[in-house]
Amino acid sequence: MAETAVRVEVEKAPSTSASSHTENAELDVPFIPASLTVLDLHYEVSIKQHPNEGEKKSLFKRLPTVQRALLNKVSVKATPGRVLAIMGPSGSGKTTLLDLVADRQARINGNIEGQILLNDVPVKDYGAICKRLVGYVTQEDDFIETLTVQETLTFAAHMKLPRSMNNVDKAARVNAVMHELGLTHIRQTKVGGKVIRGISGGEKRRVTIAIELLSSPSVLLLDEPTSGLSATDALNVAKAIEELARRGRTVILTVHQPRSDIYELFDDLVLLSQGNVVYFGSASGASPYFEGLGHECPVGWNVADHLLDLITLHETDKTQTLASNASKEDFAMAYRNYISTNGDALLTRRLAESSSSNEKQERDALLNKYRQEYSTEYAARTMTQVMLLTKRSLINLARHPTIFQASVFIHVVFALVVGSLFSGLKDRPEMGATSFNKSISLFFICSFLATMTFAAMAQFIIERSLFLRERAAGMYRTTSYFLAKTIVETLSYTILTVVFVVIVYFLIGLNGSLIYYFVSVAVFVNVALSLIAAIGAGAENSEVGMNMLSLFNTMAMLFSGFIVVREQVPRGWIWMHWASYYQWAFSGLLKNEFDDGSSKGTATLVYYGVQNLDWLTKWNAVIILLGYFVLFRLIGLLLLFSKRA
Repeated sequence: MAETAVRVEVEKAPSTSASSHTENAELDVPFIPASLTVLDLHYEVSIKQHPNEGEKKSLFKRLPTVQRALLNKVSVKATPGRVLAIMGPSGSGKTTLLDLVADRQARINGNIEGQILLNDVPVKDYGAICKRLVGYVTQEDDFIETLTVQETLTFAAHMKLPRSMNNVDKAARVNAVMHELGLTHIRQTKVGGKVIRGISGGEKRRVTIAIELLSSPSVLLLDEPTSGLSATDALNVAKAIEELARRGRTVILTVHQPRSDIYELFDDLVLLSQGNVVYFGSASGASPYFEGLGHECPVGWNVADHLLDLITLHETDKTQTLASNASKEDFAMAYRNYISTNGDALLTRRLAESSSSNEKQERDALLNKYRQEYSTEYAARTMTQVMLLTKRSLINLARHPTIFQASVFIHVVFALVVGSLFSGLKDRPEMGATSFNKSISLFFICSFLATMTFAAMAQFIIERSLFLRERAAGMYRTTSYFLAKTIVETLSYTILTVVFVVIVYFLIGLNGSLIYYFVSVAVFVNVALSLIAAIGAGAENSEVGMNMLSLFNTMAMLFSGFIVVREQVPRGWIWMHWASYYQWAFSGLLKNEFDDGSSKGTATLVYYGVQNLDWLTKWNAVIILLGYFVLFRLIGLLLLFSKRA
């Protein structure tokens, strides 16, 4: 235990040459050295049982369900100052184990047995602060690509750090973490993504780790931190992770097939095979252990490759029968026998360890301070969350070349096209005294603006993955995110609508109230955006979302009252006409333009069936559209609440 005490001291005393603000910032974030213990963790899920070979399949036959164990009586213990690596073939249960330890209930839909302890206390006893004591770095690096590294970390700091810390100390904490992970030289570089060129993959991974380190978690979990990186980036990330452990933090990571120099950085190793532990001990002791079972690592081979090949071949052949009818040896059974007969096994020694009374008192004092610092479920207040999320979205909107700037250009160009086209369009003689050219222009304005909002669908689903990750980390509320998104979308698309309406109003020569055109069309566009928010919140991906949106939009357009006027809609479909949000926008615009007492205006209103609806004033139409706006937004919010990470 003396070794742990030294490492805690190192963590408290920063090794950087930063200012006194930086030192104070590190000390203001309590750090609690903590071991993490998994005892007899068993996790089962229900799956459909597929028909046996040769059995007749039926589309109407309900397949029976069977229980499948993804983790089978897993027991390990990770301690401060050491890197514990979890290795195994694909499907062996690595990420499942990490999700259970991190209490990511959104990904868990089975039966759980066993215990997960933090400093020998069940993790659930820590309540809301558990997510701050246990940091989880997911495999995906999701960022707002237009933000710089410093802006990204500053946003996370304001969301994650205690309210008692002032902005100067939060900024100092950001600087300290950037220095710790070697990110200072790229602090003003945009993170980047598919559209904007930014930092490298390895640097992105370190930024993801930095976000979790801001609140100084006791345990850091990392899911495949080197996956998808170049050899150099992977090694740099692995070295950064090792350094974090040396500062007194408990580090647990999953890795598939590390190169030899990365494997040498691991202190402890867990090997999983089909949910079973086949080895838990020091990383350097894994090769001798399997050599004792008769599987010597060939000279010059990477130990990690040898171990993974050994387990993979074992999984492939375990259910098969050899020529001698003798089944492959069971590595899980061999490990259980080793644990039961060897009192010097790492698991046995770790479980027998106990902290001294002084260490327990020190940890309890730190934990009480931690609870005082984080007295609420979220570090930032709700309005602060909304302001920070709104600011981040506005920055992204202003900087991203394909979101707002391109939309402004497209709206201006199409407004000029539409305005010049309909300004020269003549009325159809067969429609009598009605004003066909202006009525079709009003319908086309609605159709174009609603269709232009389709781009928001892909953007919504792209941002949704970032939202789900940040929400799972306990950074902010769902309502805060949704309110901020509503504010930014309403503001930006209202500006676009005003630009479009001003141009077409004067080019076409519309006579109705310009103010009403601004208000009505802006509300209608925001109704379309609210429908996108509802569909985007529930759709699995952007393709499904776009198909659903096209269906809803086409149906609403078809029953708008322009393509088929109200009196000609079949009785069985009239409900669809009244449900169409297009219909209310189009009817309001008709009232605004043609309710002037002129014979041509009256004939137009009569033709579209609007004249006889005395209760349908143009402002009543706007009120009804506002109702659609609220309804769609509420549906989107509820769907986001139910969405799993």
